[in-house]
Formats: sequence, C-alpha cells, structure tokens
Amino acid sequence: MKDNKLYHILDLIEEIDKVDKMISLHENSDSSLMSNQYQNQKLKLSNYLVKELLTNSDNRTEVMYIIKLFIEKFYVNEINHLKFGENDNLKKIENVFIENYS
Repeated sequence: MKDNKLYHILDLIEEIDKVDKMISLHENSDSSLMSNQYQNQKLKLSNYLVKELLTNSDNRTEVMYIIKLFIEKFYVNEINHLKFGENDNLKKIENVFIENYS
C-alpha cells in the first residue's frame, strides 16, 4: 500500500471516530434527527473505508483482521443490539453461520 493511500485510510478512521463521538453526544437528545444523520454518515464512511482496505492491499488475511478490529471498535453497540426480522435475508445468512460454523 502506498503512503498516500495509507494516510487516506488513517484519515478515514479518524473521521469515523469523530462522527462516532458526535453520535454519543446526541444519543440522549429528544430529537433523533441529528443522531440518525451521524449514524448514516458513519455507515457511509465505514463502507468507504472497507472498500479502500480491500482494494488497496494484496494481503487479504491481514486486511480482514483490520476490518474485524474496526468493527469491534466502532460497531460493538450496534452488534449487541442487533435483531433481524424472521423474513430478513440477513437473518437467513446469520442462521447459516450459526448452524454450520458455530
């Protein structure tokens, strides 16, 4: 990975951290508008970060580890409160992992 890509990825992580702090700041607000906007921004930046990591590295195993660290740091609350609907396709994928790979 070239230095300019590395710095771009590090900047993305820093930006996501700032947005995450803004989400925490607006967490107990009466209006969910700001919180929802920051949540959407965090998700967009996170998607972009993952794409950048996957497309700018030949070392896929290590990149998956970095993505795992990222998810554990910035999405632990979302994961702990995650509930899929029974007809949700992601629920079906989750079931495959639970039934076959647990």
